[in-house]
Amino acid sequence: MPMRAKASQRQNRTRPAILGVLARCPATGYEIRRHIAGTLGHFWQESMGQLYPTLAALAREGLIRVVDKPSRDDRKRIRYTLTRAGRATLEAWLAQPPARPIERNEMLLKLFFADLGRLDDAERHLAARLADVREQREALQTREREVFGGREPRKPELLLGWLTLQYGLAVFAAQMKWCESVLDRLRRVEA
Repeated sequence: MPMRAKASQRQNRTRPAILGVLARCPATGYEIRRHIAGTLGHFWQESMGQLYPTLAALAREGLIRVVDKPSRDDRKRIRYTLTRAGRATLEAWLAQPPARPIERNEMLLKLFFADLGRLDDAERHLAARLADVREQREALQTREREVFGGREPRKPELLLGWLTLQYGLAVFAAQMKWCESVLDRLRRVEA
């Protein structure tokens, strides 16, 4: 039973992402995944293993429907679109306050217990995290230049995308600053 509850919980978090993508335009499962990775990827990820069961559930519930049936040669390319009920479900979800995020950060867990191992392991993990965060931030900065030309857009749909990108940039900047500070402190402990 606990496994079923976890799968259902993940699916419930996947549903609004799929409905939101389909509210913009019809798409296949692969296109939905690609859209999520390309636009929401700095704060929201979906696995293909979670995406397709959720699409099937949404279709059974009448929240989405198939608009393009696959040809004999292209069995897997099923394109979905949002129904009126799906739009109403998305709008109801948008009106609800967001759930408090629950973070599971393995690097922080290792740092917390680092005194039970070796501090140089913690330093190595932090240095790797710092490099990773710098790389992710640079990727977002590149995306900002490519998509928005380095300027704040005026159209609401574009502005909202730009604002979520700014959140990612701010979070990565804060993480970089924190990693640098912690690395400095750990190096002083060892000295």
